[in-house]
Amino acid sequence: MEQKALQELEKKLAPLEARRKRELLLAGGLFLLTPLWAYLLTPPLAHLGPLGVLWPILSALPAVYASLRLWRLRAELKEALLEPLAEALGYRYTPYLGLPQEVAYASGLLAPADRYEGEDLLEGEVRGFPFRSGDLALYRRVRTRNSTDYRRVFSGTLYRFALPFSIPGPVRLFPQGGGERAGEASPLAVLILSLPFLLFGLFALLSFQDAAAKAVGGFFILASSLPLLALLAGRRRGERVALESPAFEALFEVRGEDQVGARRLLTPRVQEALTGLRRRLGKPLWLSFREGEAWLLVGGGDRFEPSLLQPLNRGTLQAYAYRWTRELGEAGRFLEALGLELEARKRGLLEEGKRP
Repeated sequence: MEQKALQELEKKLAPLEARRKRELLLAGGLFLLTPLWAYLLTPPLAHLGPLGVLWPILSALPAVYASLRLWRLRAELKEALLEPLAEALGYRYTPYLGLPQEVAYASGLLAPADRYEGEDLLEGEVRGFPFRSGDLALYRRVRTRNSTDYRRVFSGTLYRFALPFSIPGPVRLFPQGGGERAGEASPLAVLILSLPFLLFGLFALLSFQDAAAKAVGGFFILASSLPLLALLAGRRRGERVALESPAFEALFEVRGEDQVGARRLLTPRVQEALTGLRRRLGKPLWLSFREGEAWLLVGGGDRFEPSLLQPLNRGTLQAYAYRWTRELGEAGRFLEALGLELEARKRGLLEEGKRP
């Protein structure tokens, strides 16, 4: 990022930086005041009888007020900082929009969920590849006796790249030993959870002659097998592709509808590039390649969360720009290497075909 653009952005954010300092000082004072405030409230509330239950609520008021002010400041900082920073980098950023659910699920990398959330839409071009990306989260409905809640099962960032070259057949990659789609359990995890019930069912079925006991055993066997069977039945999109690189297969499992096409795509150099991408990012990856596009899903938290403790100077802005675009830059480097490898392989095949 150019120093001139950083300098202009730093000047533009100067009023917000001054307010950030004031708010942090005020919040620190209110947090320090909270114990004294609680101590001073104790005598008058002690004589209020049943109303004394208000003491925990009233004593926490300074800390709650400080937290609300910091929450509002963080939201304003995110809105004021990210859009101009993205524009300075040549991208378009929309904080309260994400990839639409139907677009995200078109990647084939997400397991069905009861609730989908998307935000932080980033669009533009990296190394000649147009892209759209967004942070997302998947939730499962959890029912209790008195209420229904939603539990987050996955969060990460999904990138969609338009490719100027053709891909030899649909191919999907996912973490070795993990779920084929983000947000779903691996078969091994489901088997471990189901194993006690399966063993109990087998024990009841084989150890007792009573028909009722055998029926209970059969029920436990069926009930413990259904989740695993359902998960395996969902793995119907393509066959497993075996490759030669032990380092690659330690990180990824590959499925494709065309074994030959998948091997033409995942050459040893491409496998090496993917292995390097996974190790540099240090996060689980899901990838999908098809005609004209590539999808990359990176597990992790919110990309665009500025820190209230960092001053809004050029050094911080440069660090934000690097951190927020690091995954994108690494993905662009990989796609560039992929295009070069496919082009080189294509030229090699053409030259080989011309030989007498």
